[in-house]
Amino acid sequence: MGQTLSFFRKFFGDQMFAKPRGTDTYEDLTGRTFLVTGSNTGIGFALATHLARLQPAQLILAVRDRKKGETAKDSIIAQTGFKGALEVWELDMADFASVRRFAERANTNLKRLDGANLNAGINNWNWAMTADGWERMLQVNTLSTGLLALLLLPLLQATTKLDPPHPDTSKTAPHLTITGSAGMFLGKWVERSGANLLETLNSEAKCDLMSRYYTTKLFSWYLTRKIANLPQAKGVVVNVVDSNLCSSDIGRDLPLSPFAKWIVGKIC
Repeated sequence: MGQTLSFFRKFFGDQMFAKPRGTDTYEDLTGRTFLVTGSNTGIGFALATHLARLQPAQLILAVRDRKKGETAKDSIIAQTGFKGALEVWELDMADFASVRRFAERANTNLKRLDGANLNAGINNWNWAMTADGWERMLQVNTLSTGLLALLLLPLLQATTKLDPPHPDTSKTAPHLTITGSAGMFLGKWVERSGANLLETLNSEAKCDLMSRYYTTKLFSWYLTRKIANLPQAKGVVVNVVDSNLCSSDIGRDLPLSPFAKWIVGKIC
């Protein structure tokens, strides 16, 4: 209980009174390539818009719904006047085959990858299985995120060996960034007692769905630490970022009351 109260004191202090530093970024991204998953809405859309303002050569919006991706693309161009190649690629994180196709397309078509932000995620309290046979939140937030990270790692490392894309730009390490959540400190992780961890996590009878989102974010943090220690990650910055509570569609499937949604809106 003490740890939970300590977390909430820090959370609300940061949320209500902290001022982010270094938000005005003017790094020259000339000639560089970036991709953002879940980029048609929320944090992913905000990040993609910010990257577009910095004018990279290529920016890829990785989205499940191509129509929504095209709408996001038009909005980003209208807001930023982006002149580079802004592409919409389909990616369904609830489908391992889709993840592999996306990674193969990236490894085949991209000459470099300077930044990959794996931001796509879901949060709901209803049990649902994917066609691959996994609980949906577990697959989208953790398993597919880890798979995509590993499949993109060779391209990111290959980029470390390339010269800067423009003579006037500095040599900057490629980044593999996963969107995390401080909520991982709140997860009860009731499934930890199972003999086979993945089987237990995939069991509806043993799952605490209200804590599942926190658990998946905890596992994403574990995955990131393991990936960062791989030989293939040498020279690549591998990290997890926590955006704190902000305006996003991550809770769109939660059965929140209008009052609860109003409170969240005020905090954000």
